[in-house]
Amino acid sequence: MDERLFAELARRLRDEAVVVASVIETFGATPRKRGARMLVCAGATAASIGGGLAEARTIAAARALLVAPHGEVAALDIDLGGGVGAAGICGGRMRLELRRWAGATDIARAEEAAAQLAAGLRVELPPPDAARPLLPNPRLLIVGAGHCGAALCEAARLLDFDIAVFDTRVDCVTDDAFASAHIYSGSYAELTRALDTPRDVYAVLLNRDFGADIASLRELCARPPAFLGMMGSGRRIRQVIEALPQHTDALQRLQAPIGLDIAAETPQEIAVSILAQLVQVRRGRGIPR
Repeated sequence: MDERLFAELARRLRDEAVVVASVIETFGATPRKRGARMLVCAGATAASIGGGLAEARTIAAARALLVAPHGEVAALDIDLGGGVGAAGICGGRMRLELRRWAGATDIARAEEAAAQLAAGLRVELPPPDAARPLLPNPRLLIVGAGHCGAALCEAARLLDFDIAVFDTRVDCVTDDAFASAHIYSGSYAELTRALDTPRDVYAVLLNRDFGADIASLRELCARPPAFLGMMGSGRRIRQVIEALPQHTDALQRLQAPIGLDIAAETPQEIAVSILAQLVQVRRGRGIPR
């Protein structure tokens, strides 16, 4: 999302001007909401504000701004009401701000924003780029490096998470599936290090046994993450909670069993169900108990 987009913006600005198209208001049914952004260059684009004719018009307006002799900012209204000249029939409307980035000042601004996001920090852009703060990727902390942990790690790479993996078994976290993740292993106290980030942390327990769940939750409940979920049967979940009476308050927010109910069985299906729930939470649609 913002982290990947601004890394790409900083890279492209070294070679050419770029328009950042930002959704600043929406009304009714629209494919993307306030804060969605895309990049438009003379011959390429990155990310999306919703696709279809609405995006085609956005790209055309952005490329017109790229070659305009004057002006760095333009507004664009997209009608999706289905009438004559509308860009779709969803029923809503979108207002976008188009801003041309070019030159040394903008390069420095983009590089600074990209560096702060990469460090896990929220970024407030000055006008005219202040439609919404830039947000770093949340950290997905996968506790348990078995088959389900490996499948979740591989699938999550597509969804803009800063991925961390913990397991007491050092040999498990060396699997190729975890090659791009931050690795923590050995003592359960290492979970404290995995939580030591300014990013929001979504912790997902996929442990191999009951004892590992209890030991992990002792550490995680001492510093509760933004989201805490655990795989397991109803009986196992009840027994884990009963074994941790000192953390009753923190465990009120435990999502267990984690994942949307899609009758998932394989590690890959379980990964899909978990990520679907995390997308809900990230978009503000899934509210932890």
